[in-house]
Amino acid sequence: MEQKEKKYEGAIDAGRSVLDIAADMEKRKGFLRHLEATGKKLHEPEQYAETEAYILSDDCVRDLQRLKAGDYFFAPPFHYRVPKNASGKMRDVYAFKGRDKYMLRLIAWVMHDFDDELLPDGLYSFRRSVQARDFLLKVREFKGFGDHYIVKADVSNYVGSIVPEKIIPQLEEMWKHDPALLGLLKFLLLRRECIDKDGNVVHCEPGGMGGIPVANCFMNVYLTDVDRYFYPRAPLYSRYSDDVVILARDRAEAEAYRARFLAFLEERQLSTNPEKTRLVPPGEPVEILGYKVTGGVIDISDHAMMKIKRKLRIRSKRILRYKKQNHMTDAQAAERMISYCNYAMFGNGKKHELSWARWYFPVLTTVDGLREIDRYAQDAIRYVMCGTMRDSRYKIHYDDLRSLGYRNLVHAYYHFDPALKETTAEGNPGKSD
Repeated sequence: MEQKEKKYEGAIDAGRSVLDIAADMEKRKGFLRHLEATGKKLHEPEQYAETEAYILSDDCVRDLQRLKAGDYFFAPPFHYRVPKNASGKMRDVYAFKGRDKYMLRLIAWVMHDFDDELLPDGLYSFRRSVQARDFLLKVREFKGFGDHYIVKADVSNYVGSIVPEKIIPQLEEMWKHDPALLGLLKFLLLRRECIDKDGNVVHCEPGGMGGIPVANCFMNVYLTDVDRYFYPRAPLYSRYSDDVVILARDRAEAEAYRARFLAFLEERQLSTNPEKTRLVPPGEPVEILGYKVTGGVIDISDHAMMKIKRKLRIRSKRILRYKKQNHMTDAQAAERMISYCNYAMFGNGKKHELSWARWYFPVLTTVDGLREIDRYAQDAIRYVMCGTMRDSRYKIHYDDLRSLGYRNLVHAYYHFDPALKETTAEGNPGKSD
């Protein structure tokens, strides 16, 4: 820990706030390379061009100097109520626009430089050097995993429940050497204005403001006391933002861990999602970060499977409508659906791209889930070709699909190149709200 602190304090001793570091041209260019690597330039070219023009401009440097001087020029964020997932539950999302958004994205990205120095072990969310699947790789190598009890917990409305008066002391300790950044974080946490859907500036409760670029920082920090308590005690421990997994040697230990965890939440004025929080006996299946773990067997989680099937179903119906409207041939429609399937699973095939396959393949110990997705994807392709889900669709054989370019997941899994398991991209394709 002494070495970690020295690295950060050295930057501060030289007068290097995060806001100073963000003003470096090479750092700003690195931020733009990060955006390009994560697909922003390809999928949002106009917004990327606007971001690039601002980030490389003198205005960006002047704005960073204004922030360092305590001039928090940001307009109020926009507030939206959006569906959380297919269940239809709603969540609050806040968003800055234009230069305010680009500036906060840059600052949040630079803050990640210090994750390893400032954040505890066992925390896998929103970090560069560790990813959620790293915990699953530990599970895969952990002998006797299926003999342990598991405390599985999910915090309800996590980012929206962060209490500024409780997280600010944590931030003051964490960023004590950077008063300029600390002042900005306090401003964002305590601000009580936002813009509603009608464009009116209205009162809003202060807090984590899910959706703004630094919200991930708040979610990582708020429960670090939990990480520091359980990581050295439990046989295995992980937290991905609001999703917690604690391994226990027996039921008594599991009950004690659960009670202590709930006490931590009460101290932080948080609560759990009852349907996602339980004590799992040895050998029973449990969903962890997009995977289903049963004993020592790791497969795709039921929830992740449902999401994939839903995407394939929606896309196949869309392509079938397009086929009818534009008088496409069966083969043309199939090629379009196959292109979607291949891209959804394998991406563009770039070495450092974090595709679905590269996320799952290194961790899985069974192909049962992959085989089920293969069957569903092949049926979706047959559907766009013949327009029905009746048995007659099986007149279109697997060899026909393969000749049109379909890539079989099970075959790809067994021929996966271990050298491509690592990636520099961030995120978790398997984790969803």
